[in-house]
Amino acid sequence: MTDQVAATSINCRQCAAPLAVEQGQPFVTCRFCGATNFVDKARAVFHYLVRPTVREDGARAALHRWMAGNATVKDLDRKAKIDSVSFEYFPMWLVRATVQREERVLLKPAAALSVSELERLNIPPSDLVPFEANAGGTIVSPSVPFETMQQWLIDDQHIAPENIREAALVHLPLYLCKYDFNKRRYTAIVDAATSKVFANIYPAKWEVPYVTIGAAAFVAYFVLALLSLFIHFGLFVIGAPLLAVLFFSLAVAVSAKV
Repeated sequence: MTDQVAATSINCRQCAAPLAVEQGQPFVTCRFCGATNFVDKARAVFHYLVRPTVREDGARAALHRWMAGNATVKDLDRKAKIDSVSFEYFPMWLVRATVQREERVLLKPAAALSVSELERLNIPPSDLVPFEANAGGTIVSPSVPFETMQQWLIDDQHIAPENIREAALVHLPLYLCKYDFNKRRYTAIVDAATSKVFANIYPAKWEVPYVTIGAAAFVAYFVLALLSLFIHFGLFVIGAPLLAVLFFSLAVAVSAKV
């Protein structure tokens, strides 16, 4: 028995010529037009990658900037210990679908993914280039079938298969970063094309003080408005700026501690 799939069963997504697909080989380059195809069972889709523009030192710098930002706990950039930074090409399903007469572009993981925030990444079409097996770095093989991705779209976004206009497999250049803080291990991903940082679970600022300040400000302004209504409107004109300065100062003080 031959190890090739019947030539008429799978065609190139670009020129529609028959693809010579060998068993166990998911990446096929069309011998007629040179397009790179990914073969999933009896289906061929375009296969792209995004070229990296950020080196490891740039990824580490981006991670430190994110750690020093407003979303994380104070001094995370100084107190966290970065254990490892590894580069890889990670596979994602890129889908263009029509939803209520509007085109939507969605990303779904094509392999096990620990940071689901990566689905929010925006990929400009100009960044997509044909996949190259010798691009360098670890290339993660896709393990999520096309049909599974379709079912996710049905369950999560209520997008029927007939509304999918185009689907492609894209390998994204990523830096997988592992770091330790307060005896816990965390994972963050740095996009090697944009330097954006993605993380699901991380040492975030404690929100209770901010909620308390917000609630106190609401009550204070409500009471001030009532007093102004029954006594004199000038009371609100004078009191409102003073309260604004007070609560802003409290927020700044809390931000410096958490």
